Amino acid sequence: MTVTFENLPQAVGDLHSKIDRLLSQAEVTPDRDFLMTIEQLIDYLPEHPARQTIYQWVNDRKVPYEKHGKRLYFRKTSIDSWRDAGRQMTAIVKPLR
Repeated sequence: MTVTFENLPQAVGDLHSKIDRLLSQAEVTPDRDFLMTIEQLIDYLPEHPARQTIYQWVNDRKVPYEKHGKRLYFRKTSIDSWRDAGRQMTAIVKPLR
């Protein structure tokens, strides 16, 4: 379809309806999975553990974490699975590089 000045309102209306249809079909859950910093993890866990406690968990590999450079991050879905499993890490899985 060639868009001209005369059929511009119709083209914009068609585009708007297509976008609405696509958005309604898409499952948008932006807060489902994201990386948390140590401060965010402290706020997220119900008992609000001390910062040193979390560092000890990381050192003992008791909590799932990711390192990007020198920074520690905690993936929300991994933390939720860890909490649901009674806070037990069954295996340490490291990606091959």
